[in-house]
Amino acid sequence: MRFFIAIRNLLFVAATLALLAGCSISYFSGKSSDSVTSSVSSGGGDSDSAKVDKEINSYTEEVVVVTDFYVSQGKNNKAFQRQITDVAGNHGITDWENEDSTFVAMGKGLKRAGVNEENIASLPYFATIAKSPKYALLLKGYNE
Repeated sequence: MRFFIAIRNLLFVAATLALLAGCSISYFSGKSSDSVTSSVSSGGGDSDSAKVDKEINSYTEEVVVVTDFYVSQGKNNKAFQRQITDVAGNHGITDWENEDSTFVAMGKGLKRAGVNEENIASLPYFATIAKSPKYALLLKGYNE
């Protein structure tokens, strides 16, 4: 069991280092959003649509990884928000707090980290949004 925990922690560290280096990890499909779409150059045709999908997938997966790492490593609220800001900035998103896909991805990250749904609102950052509409988006991602 300790071996698997050590491997998991090593993978989280490697993923975080990759994120900080500007690499992206993509595992699943996300939903389109205005700010992500605007961050990808447009011109028409299927190839542009594929670029948008790839950018969205990359952004949402990075948010999932950062959220999972934040919870698993017990990082503080400010460090978590800085990481999300950095990830968003790398994808041309300047206002992640108004980006629905961010909160859906955070929910997926919480699920991946093994957080019980009833404990989400007790986590430092997530306690601050527990009574906002963002929390419903978080739960949507958690339950997908």
